[in-house]
Amino acid sequence: MMAGLRSRVVVSIVVFVGWLIFLLLFAGFWAQDFSFIQSIIIILVSALVGIAILGAMWASWGMRFLR
Repeated sequence: MMAGLRSRVVVSIVVFVGWLIFLLLFAGFWAQDFSFIQSIIIILVSALVGIAILGAMWASWGMRFLR
């Protein structure tokens, strides 16, 4: 149980830090090529992708304990 939990916590931290790095790189290098609305949409879509990855990963762990 702890090995599965530990790996999910590590992946959660990596996904969050990776998203922050993406946001900084996007704001620093690519945002000027897009309008404000397009930039907001890119940020929201990237957040939704991260949430989907984490949701699927944690749901599979949580479903093991439902009876």
